[in-house]
Amino acid sequence: MTKMCIAAAICCLPMGLMAQKGFTINGKVGTLDAPATAFLSYTEGGKSVRDSVVLHKGSFRFTGQVSAPVQALLVVKRDTVTVSKKVRPDDLYFYLENADITVTAVDSVTHAVVKGSASNEEDNELNRLQKPYRKTADSLMKAYYAKTVEERKDSAFKKAAGAVQQQSQDGFDSVSRKFIVNHPNSYIALRTFANFETGYNFNPDTAAVRFSRLSPELQNSSLGKKIAGMIETGRKTRAGVIAQDFTQPDTTGKQVKLSDYRGRYVLVDFWASWCKPCRAENPNVLAAYHKFQQKNFTVLGVSLDEGRGAWLHAVAQDSLPWTQVSDLKGFESPAAVLYGVKAIPSNFLIDPTGKIVATNLRGEELEKKLGALLSM
Repeated sequence: MTKMCIAAAICCLPMGLMAQKGFTINGKVGTLDAPATAFLSYTEGGKSVRDSVVLHKGSFRFTGQVSAPVQALLVVKRDTVTVSKKVRPDDLYFYLENADITVTAVDSVTHAVVKGSASNEEDNELNRLQKPYRKTADSLMKAYYAKTVEERKDSAFKKAAGAVQQQSQDGFDSVSRKFIVNHPNSYIALRTFANFETGYNFNPDTAAVRFSRLSPELQNSSLGKKIAGMIETGRKTRAGVIAQDFTQPDTTGKQVKLSDYRGRYVLVDFWASWCKPCRAENPNVLAAYHKFQQKNFTVLGVSLDEGRGAWLHAVAQDSLPWTQVSDLKGFESPAAVLYGVKAIPSNFLIDPTGKIVATNLRGEELEKKLGALLSM
């Protein structure tokens, strides 16, 4: 997985804490009149909510209530004529919370000014802090795609680009974490925390310490409780603890237990046929398997596929000789939930006593770790 994910880390952050009353949105877009219509959409309690109102002399109003801050989309359509897909819609993403909010624009809601939402202001503050690093990342990507395939392989270019990428990522991470520290009561900070501290390959102990610095209100919120659960799961699946047992059917329907592998080193490899990084990593796992299978090592593949045909086809296509299991429930698989797997490829190396000794080993790292363990 690449670290050049700055743009992805910025989008879709929900808003800050809110009062118990409902929200009111008072909008004004020039002097637009009927049939111009404003459309509001957001998600509440896992369900999509949509509302609309016709503008009168540019004005419109929405009311409602949300149980937690949420990102909302406001769209203004000037008439009933279908707009070409090539024309950018007149829309605005903003953060909706239970407060009195105003949305004001001269001619286009896309350029509207939003006031009254503390969360929206906090999100804007965070984006301003992150902007220089996003700009550097964007420039780096443009430079990368401007190169020919051969130029991209040039070692000097790769080294220079890698250094800039790392510096940009480090700066982005630094200002984001500083924002969390400086806003212990902000729901934006809580969502940012979720992105940075409970992501792929996170450290549950470090996350727990930093999570404890957030306000009790945030910790006891719905999202806060979810994060606390993720930290607890992380502690149960880190190196040094006994691996939790699970049972799943193999390709023939036979039930296979993880505990069946006691007495051997086993790499529990979570993957799926549709996961390109997983398929790219399979040859590395296969090489490690052939190199160490005579030294008390094997692999247990746990597929997060939902279709049996695609799963079996991928197993055959990639020539994977070890036992494969799947309940075809995707990320809802009890095994994936038990191990806190939210991104793949993901793996856990377990020793003969059933203890996890390493996680998320890739390529040369896998062979190096196995070499060290099996030469003892």
